[in-house]
Amino acid sequence: MEKTITALFDTAEELEAASEAARENGAQADKIRVCRAEVPSSFAGKNTLSGMAVGAAAGTLLGLGAAMLDNIGFATGIGPVAGLVSGTVVGAIVGGFIDFESSNREPDRRWLFTVSMDEDLTGATVRRLRRCGGEKVSVE
Repeated sequence: MEKTITALFDTAEELEAASEAARENGAQADKIRVCRAEVPSSFAGKNTLSGMAVGAAAGTLLGLGAAMLDNIGFATGIGPVAGLVSGTVVGAIVGGFIDFESSNREPDRRWLFTVSMDEDLTGATVRRLRRCGGEKVSVE
């Protein structure tokens, strides 16, 4: 049964090495396809989530530090909670600005490589494609 292997490459040199590796592993030249692909940037919300976590931790620690002080009264009990909430909000805002800036970048232009070959040959070919620099290598 024939399977299709796909992979992404950054450079033309990696792409040429991948084509050679596929041919050496038994792929026919007419079964190899190459095109330029635009890969969208990765998940943009990761900085927002990281900012929230760091802000929450920092705010809680500051609130606990304030709770250790004498003669503060009501603020002693609410300090850690207020620090947690305000730290989370501030962290989310800062992370959100970073995410917004990174989402406006151009998508990456990479090479998309596909090859159709016998299922028995796919395992060795996948390993060789990864050694050539292939990313997101998959078999369908």
